[in-house]
Amino acid sequence: MKRVFAVLLLFGAFLHADEFDPADNTIVLGQRVGLIKPGMSSGDIERAYGKKNFKNMDLPGPEGSTFPGAKLFADSDRELEIVWDPENESKKIVFDVRVIGKAWKFDNGLKAGMTIEQVEKINGKPFKVMGFSWDYGGYANFEGGKLEAMVSLRFNPSTDEIPDYLIGDKQISSADKKLRAVKPVVEEMITVFMR
Repeated sequence: MKRVFAVLLLFGAFLHADEFDPADNTIVLGQRVGLIKPGMSSGDIERAYGKKNFKNMDLPGPEGSTFPGAKLFADSDRELEIVWDPENESKKIVFDVRVIGKAWKFDNGLKAGMTIEQVEKINGKPFKVMGFSWDYGGYANFEGGKLEAMVSLRFNPSTDEIPDYLIGDKQISSADKKLRAVKPVVEEMITVFMR
């Protein structure tokens, strides 16, 4: 009986080995960023990745604001910025994870540099993009799509000239021909919601 239990225990460990591998750079939206899962605390993340790789600090936000958070693997291809839940700042529970380093891979193929058309395929439908040239310019609104409430992406135009029609505090359909003409691509930092 002890042998059967030991074999079952070992088999279970192999089945979930990816969940415990600190070198795993996989992002599964709604589930995890590497070993980081919703509800994890600062202490949990530090134990998972090691004290030398983790540093609590204020992180930059929009309009000159800052957020309490942490950096993981700073200045490396695995760099992440972790924002703590603003309603539980003292507990330091993960709220959002900003993907900075290029080593991280989304299981659905999402990545920096993608075009609007490519992101539409992953989302399953067109979405809205905020007008450019202001603090919230280029952010996508995936309402009703597969990416809704999962991730925040910001698009930047690839052309030098941006028509006035695409500038300012407004939402523009990703299917809009004038928007597609400026060839927007996903910028480097992608934020994964862990709420």
